[in-house]
Amino acid sequence: MKTFAIKSADCAPSVLELVNEMEDGFVVRIVRHRDDWEDVSEEFMTRELFDTCVRTGYIYEKSA
Repeated sequence: MKTFAIKSADCAPSVLELVNEMEDGFVVRIVRHRDDWEDVSEEFMTRELFDTCVRTGYIYEKSA
């Protein structure tokens, strides 16, 4: 599973994990770390939106 950092204005680190790849996009898990808890959601992201986010630097792959 690939993990991407999400560019953010606040200090709380957020990550996007690719859960499943489909023909037209991805199922992603977004984890937002807060002071004493985590906000976790799973959503569908189109391939076009994902590619745009990578190209603009909004998300970038984290090294292992």
